[in-house]
Amino acid sequence: MIKKLTSWHTVAFLVLLVVLCVYMLCIGRTSVAQDPVEEPAEEQVVPISPQYEEGFQQLWIQRQEAKTAGDMIGERYLEEIIQRKLDKGIRNLWEYALLVTREGMTLDDKEGAVTLGEFAQRMAPDLPPVYFYEGKKLLGKDSWQLAAGIEKVVAGIKAYPSNILLATIQGINFLYMVSLGVFLAILVFCLMVFFKRLPIHFYAVREELGGDLREIIWGAGRVFLLFLPFLLQLNILWCALVWCLVLWRYLTRGERGIVFFSLLLVVYLIPLGGAFFQFMEGPRAQVVFDMYEATYGSRKPQAVERLRLWAEDHPDDQEALFTLALTAKREGNYIDAQRYYQQVLSLNPADAHVISNLGNLYVALGEPEQASALYHQAIEIAPDNGVYYFNLSKALSQKSMLVLQDADENFLKARELSPKIIGAHMEIDSPHPNRMVIDYSIPLEHLRKRLVTEFWRETGPSYFVLDVWLNDLSPRIPFALPVFFLVSLIVLAVVGKGRGERWRCSLCGIISNQPFGRKEGRKNICVRCFRILKGKEIDQELKENKLRETKGFQIRMGVYDKVFPLLIPGIGHIWKGYNVRGFCYLWIFFIFVGKFFYWKGIVPPVIPFPTDGNLGGVLFMIVLFCLFYLVVLLSGYKKEGLERVKPSFSLEGIRR
Repeated sequence: MIKKLTSWHTVAFLVLLVVLCVYMLCIGRTSVAQDPVEEPAEEQVVPISPQYEEGFQQLWIQRQEAKTAGDMIGERYLEEIIQRKLDKGIRNLWEYALLVTREGMTLDDKEGAVTLGEFAQRMAPDLPPVYFYEGKKLLGKDSWQLAAGIEKVVAGIKAYPSNILLATIQGINFLYMVSLGVFLAILVFCLMVFFKRLPIHFYAVREELGGDLREIIWGAGRVFLLFLPFLLQLNILWCALVWCLVLWRYLTRGERGIVFFSLLLVVYLIPLGGAFFQFMEGPRAQVVFDMYEATYGSRKPQAVERLRLWAEDHPDDQEALFTLALTAKREGNYIDAQRYYQQVLSLNPADAHVISNLGNLYVALGEPEQASALYHQAIEIAPDNGVYYFNLSKALSQKSMLVLQDADENFLKARELSPKIIGAHMEIDSPHPNRMVIDYSIPLEHLRKRLVTEFWRETGPSYFVLDVWLNDLSPRIPFALPVFFLVSLIVLAVVGKGRGERWRCSLCGIISNQPFGRKEGRKNICVRCFRILKGKEIDQELKENKLRETKGFQIRMGVYDKVFPLLIPGIGHIWKGYNVRGFCYLWIFFIFVGKFFYWKGIVPPVIPFPTDGNLGGVLFMIVLFCLFYLVVLLSGYKKEGLERVKPSFSLEGIRR
């Protein structure tokens, strides 16, 4: 009977898979960073980009001078930088947050290092490494604060979806590792199956080459098919798949299923990956990243300029125009902001968000009458949005002392409809135009959705239905298409159905096309072995020959059973017939290999951050890999082959 997978094997496999995925997605985040930048001296001034203007730079210089004079971390100036950030409507100051964490790494004062981490989080709330840094420093300060450290790590993980740039790059690196693991697992699986079934194929070729002219032609055709991938100059992955198709008749049902599944993966994943990378390098993806940078990032001038050029070429792109309007308003360029808002309204006059933001612009210009009229118009379109009532209360409070009661009523209405938004804004509320009212910005979910939509628009459904099956595989023959291999597979499955097939005896290893003596699952026993098992073999010479064949076969299989599990995790399972499990083990193993080989990732992050926050690092991966290898090794040794029968009689004294 075939033994079922024990519960601890299942649990160990699932735990390792989950931990590996979580590590590569979240904990292994800093591994894809660029080469670490040299540690700055304490007096070093941050290389300020033009968008940070002189205000940020002056505050940073004053902080450095205060630190030189004896101030440990310069809290006052860090707080001023944060307040100026809020006044400018900037959500994330990437470079300053990173510099603050770098200072904390070299700071001996543990309390000060934790405080710097808190400032870094306020400077860049969407930057995951600052949370990981804070968690590590909390544990360094007090090892009993494990819950607080874990809480910060979880907060850093949650920050990834809010950072579209980092999340996209991390996702690309992760998907590349997973795809690389899949392709290498397919290659090794197909080669293993080919090695396993090739003796049966050679036996058939040898028989046909010794027959009449018709059989010789068939045998030569079988040999030619084995060399066909080299003649077509197919890559090694397609070579392995073609060899499995050549041996299709000798494959088990499980092997055929994985080969067919592998064919689909190879057909779709490779061109899909190429299309995705091409899309990410194109302007449609870049405009999404620029909108994110202008709205949620540090508002780099290069991103704003690219967005402006895109809007000139695509004057009907409401989201790009809206982002430019909001950016111009936050920068104090009210004329351009008004022009962009008017362009958006000409495309969609009933957009309540744009109308409310235009009202905010008039508040900044000191025209509360026009602002109030726009807020009322927005409320008529969307009466359930508390933000419009809040902005209206601000305009009314500026308008006249006589309408303060109306302003209070609108404020209470706003808190009733949108308590979370109003509560969060009240924490940063100030008379500054960028903080007095609430500007609507494009939600992150919408930007992510647009990224997917643009990719789908660029590829289209025909790409997945037709184009991937019509890619040329051979530089020599233009008609070597994946669809032909799919048709060949279907033909082989239909033609080979019900035909007499050669098989190998599970006891002595002889290859035959005669009827079985006994069949249990995938264990086939020839007639002569069955007669010996039953004690009915009379011819002593035939019996001795069969026993010698059995002993030689059992010794060879015993060597294979011991060697294959040691080579690569999963190969031993495939050899013994556990195809799905072996394929999964191969996949995980090659993910490890890919991670070790591309430790820094294939795409560096646009925000290079230090690697000090890397919890686990190389040591964690090595320990995890060793545990995985040992679990699979033990499992591979304990499993009994599903296609091999150990003799119930003694082979001692039998000479090979």
